[in-house]
Amino acid sequence: MAVTALQRQSEDKIIRQAYQRRKDEIYFYNKERAEDRQKLEQAETTIAEQAEIIARLQAQLANK
Repeated sequence: MAVTALQRQSEDKIIRQAYQRRKDEIYFYNKERAEDRQKLEQAETTIAEQAEIIARLQAQLANK
């Protein structure tokens, strides 16, 4: 009976470790996605600003 209890505890420990590992994987995956979204938003903002500058410069060239 003691051997069975030890075996069950060992299996429970393995299951808990696998569960924790999966939680960690999900956390880091979501963290990376959030960072990627932030970088994308910054890039889009930069592109919009550059497009605005280009439009102004083209308008200045057209006026000359």
